[in-house]
Amino acid sequence: MLNISKQRINERLKTERYRSFGLLGNPFIGPKVKRNFIIAGVLSLAILFLPWTQNIQAKGTVTMLQPGQRASEIQSAIAGQIAQWYAQEGDVVNVGDTIARLREIKNEYLDPQLIERTKEQIVAKEDGVQSYEQKVEALTALIQSLRINQQVKAQSLQYDLAASKAQSESDSAQFFAESQNLEVAKTQVIRYNQLLEKGLKSRTDVEQYRIKLAQSQAKAQETAQKWEMSKNKLLDVRLALKNNTNAFLEKIAKAQSDLATASSMLAAAQGDLSKLRNTLSNYEMRNAYYYITAPLNGMLAKITKRGIGETVKEGTSLGTIVPTLYDLAVELYISPIDMPLIHEGSTVQFQFDGWPAIVFRGWPNTSYGTFTGSVVALDRITNENGKYRLLVAPTEEWPENLRAGTGARGIALLNTVPVWYEIWRQLNAFPPDYYEPIQAKEQVDKPKIKVKQ
Repeated sequence: MLNISKQRINERLKTERYRSFGLLGNPFIGPKVKRNFIIAGVLSLAILFLPWTQNIQAKGTVTMLQPGQRASEIQSAIAGQIAQWYAQEGDVVNVGDTIARLREIKNEYLDPQLIERTKEQIVAKEDGVQSYEQKVEALTALIQSLRINQQVKAQSLQYDLAASKAQSESDSAQFFAESQNLEVAKTQVIRYNQLLEKGLKSRTDVEQYRIKLAQSQAKAQETAQKWEMSKNKLLDVRLALKNNTNAFLEKIAKAQSDLATASSMLAAAQGDLSKLRNTLSNYEMRNAYYYITAPLNGMLAKITKRGIGETVKEGTSLGTIVPTLYDLAVELYISPIDMPLIHEGSTVQFQFDGWPAIVFRGWPNTSYGTFTGSVVALDRITNENGKYRLLVAPTEEWPENLRAGTGARGIALLNTVPVWYEIWRQLNAFPPDYYEPIQAKEQVDKPKIKVKQ
C-alpha cells in the first residue's frame, strides 16, 4: 500500500487473520513459485515425449463367430395349419427334435390315401411299360427274322439261278449239236438222192437216210423246245429274285413302322411313369414337412406363431433357435477413411456394455476392464450406411455372461508415436499414420483364435 489516501484501513483491518498478507513479506515465496513452474514445465515437456498408441474408435455389437452358430429361424417349408406344438419357449432341443406339426390345407393334397393311390397308378403304368417293352422286343425279333428269311430265300434263288443258267447252257449246246446233226442228215439225203438217180444206190438206202433225217429234225425240234423252256425258267428265277427283295423289304418296312410306333408309346409311358414317381416322391417329402424339426442344438428362444389352427405360408417363420454352444465375436463398423489402416490380425480392445472399464486410449496397457480381440475378416464393400464391417474374434477369455446383441465399443490399436506428434496430428486434422503390420511383412500365420468344440 502507498499510504496516499487519507482513508486508511490498516487500522481497521487485522492482517494477521489473512495468510496472503503474511506471505507478502516472506522473501522465499518468489523462488518457490518459480521452482514449481519449472517442475511443471519439465513434466509437461517430458509428457510430450511419452509414447502414444494411435487408435481408431468404432461401435458394434456382439455376434457369433461361425455362421452355423448364429440364431436360426424355424421356417415352414409348406403352407399349412398349425395342429400341435411339442416345445415351448425356453426349451432346449437337439437336432431333429419335433417342435410343431402342421395340417394340410391345399385341396390337391387333402386325400388321406393320396400316396397309396399314386402307388397304384405307378404299378398300372409299370404294367403298361412292360407290355410296350414286350411288343418292342417282339417286333425287333420279327424284323431280325424277316431279314434272315430274306437272306435265306435270296441264297436259295441264287442257287436256282445258277442251276437254271447251267441247264439253259446245256440245252443250248444240245440244240446246236442236233442242229448240226440235222444239217448232216440233210446233206446225206441229198447225196443219196443223187446216187439213186445215177443208179448207184438203192431206194432202200435212200429211205433209211430219209428216216434218219426225220429223226434228226424231231430231235432238233425237241432240243429247241427244251432250250426255250430253260430260258423261260431262267427268266422266272431272275424275276423271283427281284420280287423276293421287294416283298421282304415291304414286310420289314411295315415291321419297322410298327416298332417305331411301339417305341414312341413306350417312351411316352416311361415319361408318364417317371412323372408319377416324381409326384410320389414329392408327396412323401411333403408328408415329412408336416413336422417342423429343430435344425440345430439350441434353445427355443422365441415363437412367433402360437395359436392352434393358425394358417402359415411357405417360408413363414415359426420361431427362433439360439445355439447353446457358440464362439463370440464382435461386428465393428468403420469409416472408409479408416479402412486402409486395418488389416487381418489387427489388435482391437473392447469395452462391453454392462462391464465397467477404465480406458486410456493412448496407453492400452494401463486400461482396466477392457478385452482384446483380433480382426479375422473384413468386408470388401460398404454396407447401406457407407461403412465397412469388421469381424473381430477374441484372443483371450471374454466375459462368460456376454451375450449376442450386447453393444461393444472397439478401439483398434495402430502405430505408437510421441504425444507431441499425436497432438500436432489432431490439431491439423490429419488421419492416423498408414502402416503395414509386421505380420504381413514377415508372412507369418494368422493369430490363432480359440474356438469351442
